[in-house]
Amino acid sequence: MSWNGSGTFNRLYSWIADRAAGLDISSVRMDADTNDITAQGFGNCLTRDGQGGPTTNLSMATFKHTNVGNGSARTDYAALGQVQDGLLDWTIDSGSATAYVATYTPALTLLNDGQLCSFRAANSNTTTTPTFAPNGLTPRTITKVGGVALGIGDIQASQEVDLRYNSGSTRWELQNPSNVAALQGAATTGDVKPTYKTSADTGWLMMSDGTMGSATSGADSSTVNNQALFTSLFNNTSDTACPLLTSTGAATTRAAQGTAAAAWAANCRMTLPKMLGRALCSAGAGGGLTSRALGGIVGEENHLLTTSEIPAVAFSGTTGNDSPDHTHGGVLVSTNGYNSPGGATAVVQSANGGSTAGASTRHQHPFSGNISGGGGTHNNMQPSTFVNFMIKQ
Repeated sequence: MSWNGSGTFNRLYSWIADRAAGLDISSVRMDADTNDITAQGFGNCLTRDGQGGPTTNLSMATFKHTNVGNGSARTDYAALGQVQDGLLDWTIDSGSATAYVATYTPALTLLNDGQLCSFRAANSNTTTTPTFAPNGLTPRTITKVGGVALGIGDIQASQEVDLRYNSGSTRWELQNPSNVAALQGAATTGDVKPTYKTSADTGWLMMSDGTMGSATSGADSSTVNNQALFTSLFNNTSDTACPLLTSTGAATTRAAQGTAAAAWAANCRMTLPKMLGRALCSAGAGGGLTSRALGGIVGEENHLLTTSEIPAVAFSGTTGNDSPDHTHGGVLVSTNGYNSPGGATAVVQSANGGSTAGASTRHQHPFSGNISGGGGTHNNMQPSTFVNFMIKQ
């Protein structure tokens, strides 16, 4: 009869029952009973030395295995601590910048679709088609975002890399690209961008001719996020271009503060480069041009010319000797062929203050003069359009 299916073993015979029934001890009955205990009893038990494995699933009836060791093969139990450590599918890469290699314990002997493997990279990838091979398996190409080739530097040295296997395409999909390639053109501290926005993006400051500094600087923008930009402007611009102020707003200098770190620690305020209403030009010393300092400002919107700036304009000459009828001091001296009425000779003072001329004589007059303007300012503005600017913290 053996086990009843609920954990109770039932013997075939009972010696007490046999005695009560007046039955003598029988070798046949004893052998049958002992054989049943051996085959159906002990034969269906698990032994401590691992002999006799189970033939079906075993229920633990809400109990648990305790004091277990770490699994070392794919068919082993994993200890909870082993799982928490997360080292089953993680190791340190031992390959190169083009071929990543990992040795896991227990060893991966085959790959399933969706298999996740992680490692700490020893090198940044230097090709767009690096490979990965765990435990000596066939190297497969690493891709990203559904099969796209990697960018140079998508895997960085010392990066914790997560790969998932795609068996349909026999490739490893990089789950966490470093995005170094994508970010090479991204903005960094001190970059400036034009915009039609009226408020700054996260990580940016509007260039509104204001000040910025630490959280306790009292500046227009007061946050610890300004430190990198503060340091850059302290080191790369002058007190004239970006004046430095104390936390109370009093003027100070870079020389007085010593270093950018000291000025920041003293909660100084940095004046942002002047931008409002101004055109952009490149700093430096262009060929044949005046050297311009970073952050410097020049020019004016309207300008009144000084005398020294006005071009010299003068003129002079002599009239022709066949001038038509004209008068000298109100006296008609020449008419109808340069003869006065009656043919008389009239002597008059000429315009040059001294020379005389007869009325019947053809003659000339010298002249000279200058030109004067209205004395107003002139507009220096070229055709322009206006946008706002932000600077990266």
